[in-house]
Amino acid sequence: MKKNIYIYIIAIIIVLLLSITAIKVIDKPHIEKSIYVASMTPQEMEAGLKDRTIAGFISWEPYPAKTVSEGYGRYLVNSSDIWKNHPCCVLAVSDYLKDEDMIMALVWLHIKSTRFINDPINRNTVVNYGSDFTGVNKTAISIAINNTEFLEFPDMNETRKVFEILSGTGVLKKSPESMGYENVDELLSNLIIAEYYNEIRKKLNVDPDWVPNAVDGNIRLGYIDGDLHHLGIYIAVQEGYFNQIGLIPDKNIHLMKFRNGVTLTNALDQREVDAAAFGMTPLLMYRVNENGKVYLINGFNSGGSSLVVRADSDIRSIDDLTGRTIATPGFGSIQDIILRKMFDEFTIKTV
Repeated sequence: MKKNIYIYIIAIIIVLLLSITAIKVIDKPHIEKSIYVASMTPQEMEAGLKDRTIAGFISWEPYPAKTVSEGYGRYLVNSSDIWKNHPCCVLAVSDYLKDEDMIMALVWLHIKSTRFINDPINRNTVVNYGSDFTGVNKTAISIAINNTEFLEFPDMNETRKVFEILSGTGVLKKSPESMGYENVDELLSNLIIAEYYNEIRKKLNVDPDWVPNAVDGNIRLGYIDGDLHHLGIYIAVQEGYFNQIGLIPDKNIHLMKFRNGVTLTNALDQREVDAAAFGMTPLLMYRVNENGKVYLINGFNSGGSSLVVRADSDIRSIDDLTGRTIATPGFGSIQDIILRKMFDEFTIKTV
């Protein structure tokens, strides 16, 4: 009797194994999900989307909004949708800028401008300023502002994540330990100086009209041309904040335009600028890879980067981009990091 039971059990196991094998045979073959990534300037991205050379692109605002407002682009994913509170652009100063009044003035300018942007009463004025600053139509600027969170200071926890992602891609040539730090937190604590922000924020919270000491000196401030994230710099000029602290544009404050974060870090390295508004990722790469003597004193924004595709395409999800080409500003940029989070299940191939 027991022998028959064993035979039945063995027969059942064989049937089950054959069934599983049959299911595997009729299953569809595994299809690798992959995308191709090209490095382009924002202007090249626009042209590539128009002529269908690329299926989409990830860039800073207002370029995604511009394609949408002109009718040939469509938002697929916003960076804040997949990574809430991610740091994007920041304000940094060279370590040879020793004038504390000047650093205080820069932080004050930034906080004042950011609060001006975020005050709903100023919405129409901010849109007008944004259009003047970027040269992009007001409809696009209004869309872009909705996709951007203008910040006074970056989120430290999210900044740590940026560092970890950069380390994972291999773009950082050294570890915190090899630089003499115990860990990432100690490195970031040395890089990011919050004392000026904390002091000025408290004073402005008590008295919004408070103004720091007027400065006595000259400064060269670099920023990325056409980047809406740096709108606060333009607003500081237009609202007279620079003048209030003794900085007169084109006299003792020189505002210098750059193409991207890499050209700005080169300018910092060559002492062509004293302070710079640019991305968190090029800042981290400069500090780690080049031993850049620079300190972060403010944050500009979170969000404000988006993946857009052609409005008339059949692309409705990330998966629909399998096998297609997407453009970013370049390897290691914050947009590149965001792309890697969007496509974490894909094989990413550079072209």
